[in-house]
Amino acid sequence: MPDKDPVVERLSLEVLALRNIVQMLIAYGNVPTGGKLNKYLEKVADDVEHRDERDANKAIANVIRSYIR
Repeated sequence: MPDKDPVVERLSLEVLALRNIVQMLIAYGNVPTGGKLNKYLEKVADDVEHRDERDANKAIANVIRSYIR
């Protein structure tokens, strides 16, 4: 199995940290939930995935999409 791209690893950790922050903000009622947030995150994931031809972008997009599920 090939080693993971260090950029993907770092960004994956950052996305997980942001997930925790967003969950706290939702709990306090400061972030839109449901459809609006999911649509925004899907747009961000699409933008990242199609930015250029790097395989790392797909991995980053998948991490972002994992928040939606």
